[in-house]
Formats: sequence, C-alpha cells, structure tokens
Amino acid sequence: MNKTLLVSGVLLVSAVSMAAIDPNIRVVQPAQRDNYWEMTNTSLDVDVPNSGVNLSKPTCAAVTYMIGSDGVTRDIVVRKTIPAGDLKTVAASAVKDMHYVPGKDNVGREPVFTYIIIPFNLPADPAARKQITDACTLADFPNGYR
Repeated sequence: MNKTLLVSGVLLVSAVSMAAIDPNIRVVQPAQRDNYWEMTNTSLDVDVPNSGVNLSKPTCAAVTYMIGSDGVTRDIVVRKTIPAGDLKTVAASAVKDMHYVPGKDNVGREPVFTYIIIPFNLPADPAARKQITDACTLADFPNGYR
C-alpha cells in the first residue's frame, strides 16, 4: 500500500510510491555537496510539533532530496529516522527550508540528487554523537533511492 502525507507543505511519500528521480540528474554524496551547492541559510524555519513520539530522544534522520537549478530543494523524502518518531516531519520541514547557491564545481547551476543526515538532541560526547548519526548513513546511496 502506498502512503502519501502532506506535512507543512512538504509531501512525504513512501519509497514505493514516490516519483523516480531522473537518472540523468547528477548524484552528489553529502561530503561533496558543498562543491556543487552551498547552503545559504544561517538558520532554518522548521515546523515542530507540540507533542509527539520520541521528540526529546537523541535521533537522526536521513533525507534524500534534489537541489534544482534555482537552488530550491524538491523531491524531499525522509528515508530513515532512528529511533522512529515524529522528528521525521521536522527533518522534512528543515530540508524544505534549505536554500542553495552554486558551489565551485557548479557554475552551470546543474541540479543534483543528494541526501543529508539531520541530527536531533545529540549528547555532548563526540563518540556517542557519531554513533547516532552513523546509524542514518545511506550506505548504498543512490542505489534504490531514485
């Protein structure tokens, strides 16, 4: 069964029902994203629920998206949220609010398909922080995500 949900203007679609990303769109791994598109936001305006599941737990969310030639994010899909909970909608809202300008390797404003790991409520310990965010790495990206 395909599930589609509209949350704060962001269309969240299950992987089985989402539209495919054009195979000709360049794939950029998160570590290389700034070479193609640099985020201009100094803060993000996100929708945060007043109550929900696991809102205060250390969490990470992996979100795939496309950055269009206009620097606007689109085709936003939350792929993982660990632990599962309502921070999934917050992650989608954050990516929706991201704005980009072309990076040094993208003077032609080429759209790209990428992903980001968004952390929430991380502990101070660097090793614990890394363990949480590593859980959201999409090791096989982009295979199976277009």
